[in-house]
Amino acid sequence: MSLGTLTTAMSGLRGVVRSVYREVVAALSATGCEAIVSAGHLARDLPSADPRITVVEHVPQPALLRQVDLFVTHGGQASLLDAVQAATPVLGLGVLADQPGNTTTFAGHGLGRALELTATRDEIADTVKALLADSRYAAATAAADAELSRLPPLDLTELRAGV
Repeated sequence: MSLGTLTTAMSGLRGVVRSVYREVVAALSATGCEAIVSAGHLARDLPSADPRITVVEHVPQPALLRQVDLFVTHGGQASLLDAVQAATPVLGLGVLADQPGNTTTFAGHGLGRALELTATRDEIADTVKALLADSRYAAATAAADAELSRLPPLDLTELRAGV
């Protein structure tokens, strides 16, 4: 799980984001799954009593996503691209700007589900269980990754010439 680097660093969002992290950690604990929560500056404020939930400041996200079954994310473009490239379904909780729309669009393509930032721990737990139980989400993200890998590489020479 990660709600992004900026959201944990922005003082105006810190309280809201801390509350969301707490709800998600409680939900993940209720599902009985193992989880790694990357919480940036908030990590020290989010101790987990559940030994299956590890809270850290940062993780090597692209590498980690290749080894997990689900990514709970704020829906930033880079995080969603990481999820597709790892063929990992997402539960999106958009925090600000384009993130709520990104997660809704992602869910609309069958790559996961989106919830409001105000979702309760029960709603989050139910959605996590549903995502983990339905192989269509993993198949959809694998198909999206395959499609993405067929795109031609960027030609930086052409891009620079157009500048």
